[in-house]
Amino acid sequence: MSLRNRLGTGIPSIILLAGTIVLLFLLIIAGAYDRRPLNQIFWLQADTRGIPNAPDGICHWTLYNFCDERDGKNFNCRNNNAANPFLPQRNFNTRTNIPGDFLNNPDRYFYLSRFLYSFYIIDLGFALMALLAGLLALCSRIGALAAAALSCLTLFFMTFSATIMTACFVLGQRAFRRAGRKARVGVKAFAFTWTCVALLGLATLGFLLAYLASRNKNQYRDNTPRASRFAGMRHRRTDDRYTEKAGVDGYYPERSDSQRRLNPNLANQDVQLNAPALSVPAGGTGYNDGVYRNEI
Repeated sequence: MSLRNRLGTGIPSIILLAGTIVLLFLLIIAGAYDRRPLNQIFWLQADTRGIPNAPDGICHWTLYNFCDERDGKNFNCRNNNAANPFLPQRNFNTRTNIPGDFLNNPDRYFYLSRFLYSFYIIDLGFALMALLAGLLALCSRIGALAAAALSCLTLFFMTFSATIMTACFVLGQRAFRRAGRKARVGVKAFAFTWTCVALLGLATLGFLLAYLASRNKNQYRDNTPRASRFAGMRHRRTDDRYTEKAGVDGYYPERSDSQRRLNPNLANQDVQLNAPALSVPAGGTGYNDGVYRNEI
């Protein structure tokens, strides 16, 4: 596969992987700092008025804590706790006015939210390995295969993460709404997560096409006869009179059949040229111990 083709398929895939890694970094550290642009990323916001120890208004949930809301952004976030479970009765340390679905199915929200953080870390690790393999894809076919395999594996885990996230926080949104409280999922967190899935799918496709194109070209080269590889080369045209050069001892080989068909007189000349040597009178020009040949 030519360098131009490798660059044409490898570089876009590498850019897509790099974009995925940036989005994953933003998702993982969102909530750890309440600064722009991280303070704009949250997974769920809900009205928590009347719940003890909860923000008196809108509450934002992140992967590390819960925060107050100001101008649609995270504000006054509580202490960081990695993989903080999305479970209001545990977050606020009360069961008063907590929507019933959280009280009836606490394990569902606890494990889904904690697994989400773990799978984001796994996604980031595989994405970094796929990026390194993608750099090798610019140089070799094996690198393209490794990059495609790692990208596909990252896509699998990323899709699983997106599914967990959607299930957890959509169920939480529904639980708050059933309790008569306003709630909605975080647009940016959901958009970033599903965008990572799309980018990984395109990157995997790009690396796979690069590998298949290189493989098909190698198979074509292996199956092509050697003579056809040099089809553009032309041998020097042979003499019109002879199919081969004369022998060192004066022998003139016969002409080809095609030359004889084009000019029947050439056959008679071949007979004369290859006739037995004749002796000539003394004083004539000769060589090879008195053996002479007619010269043209």
